[in-house]
Amino acid sequence: MRVFRSVAPDGPYKDANSLSAVYPSYLLNFGPDATTNRGCNILGAYNEWGNIVTGNYGERSQGHNSIIAAEDGRTYLVYHTRFQNRGEGHEVRVHQVFSNKNGWLVAAPFEYTGEQVKSADIATTQQVPSTQIAGTYKMLLHKYKLDHTSKETVTPVEVTLNADGTVSGAYSGTWSIEEGTSYITVKVGGINYYGVMIYQTLERTNDSTPAFTCMAASGVTLWGYQTQVADGILTVTENHADTKTGTYDLLGRKVHNPASKGI
Repeated sequence: MRVFRSVAPDGPYKDANSLSAVYPSYLLNFGPDATTNRGCNILGAYNEWGNIVTGNYGERSQGHNSIIAAEDGRTYLVYHTRFQNRGEGHEVRVHQVFSNKNGWLVAAPFEYTGEQVKSADIATTQQVPSTQIAGTYKMLLHKYKLDHTSKETVTPVEVTLNADGTVSGAYSGTWSIEEGTSYITVKVGGINYYGVMIYQTLERTNDSTPAFTCMAASGVTLWGYQTQVADGILTVTENHADTKTGTYDLLGRKVHNPASKGI
């Protein structure tokens, strides 16, 4: 799925490399033998992502899409997708879309599930506090030239966004957040990716986690979501087992022979 932009509704539309959306002649623009990467690659086939886009539910062949600037102050990307090894059947997906600080559209890494952040909030509020960003992440790079004939998808790798602003793990580099905004810059492999950091819901649960969506000057998109906070716990599983641990007073002192029931 490719993106071009223009300062006027009737064009000209160009990508991040100033290449026109209008082809002067035939050029193969997809697959491993593509002769051009024209158009910013907002997303493509991907798998093993979050709790849902896994295995035969990996997304591929996304298309027939529309962008909606809605009256609720949010912008949505609506499209349909086919799935890995599931034939021609398809379903509709909706992702919230934001503008990075360079004015390029970037799609949220997960489907929209009612998150309250609006398009205008990105430039004026910091949705994820700086103290909550450091941690372990799954990172996914939407590269060009996927081999569609072999049903190739991109899959995430594990990295750590360290509290000192470095990135380690499968990629090494740096990260930084513009205080007071939701603009984040992630530099990996010597390339700067500019995007936004927000909270997203990991579907099938109500767990909310920091997630980012970024785009490089080359038009390549980078996604990430936190799986474990630095020196802490992201999610808690309750243990409902009935355990008897004693009786305590309001100062936390154990009472060995309580005189009566109650407080």
